[in-house]
Amino acid sequence: MRNILDNIEEYAMLVLLPAMVVVVLLATLARYTGLFPMFWGEELARYIMVYLAYIGMSLAMKRGAHIGVTFITDQFTHPAVVAFFKILRLLIVLTFCGVITWFLSRIIANQMSSGQTSPSLWIPIWIPYAAVPLGMVLMAWRAIEAFVIDWKQSGKEA
Repeated sequence: MRNILDNIEEYAMLVLLPAMVVVVLLATLARYTGLFPMFWGEELARYIMVYLAYIGMSLAMKRGAHIGVTFITDQFTHPAVVAFFKILRLLIVLTFCGVITWFLSRIIANQMSSGQTSPSLWIPIWIPYAAVPLGMVLMAWRAIEAFVIDWKQSGKEA
């Protein structure tokens, strides 16, 4: 179970990316051959892409692939100052994820109560919108995980 949770983003990408490729391929074939109708292909591919983007954001956090501007923090070498900036960075990321999750949860609750559905797939519209808070929760989790790992490593170096 631990291995699944450690690599949840990779597994999601492993399923979603080929699914999107297949949907786009089939939709393209349907459009140009006219053999079968697939009016919902573009919408499904779009929703899969949204999930890929937000889950990928978490994966980038896990791998430390987000852009960081360190020219100010690199000027400081005192361990207390470095620790302060690490904590500040974590708080900024968690605040961002929390605010986005809070706002989207309100939007999703409104969509759930209204019963709004997507135009082509007729699925509840909150399902595509759920990609945003899912990505934010995963990103916050990975930010905390990276902070703890970094904190432990810096403690061993001292």
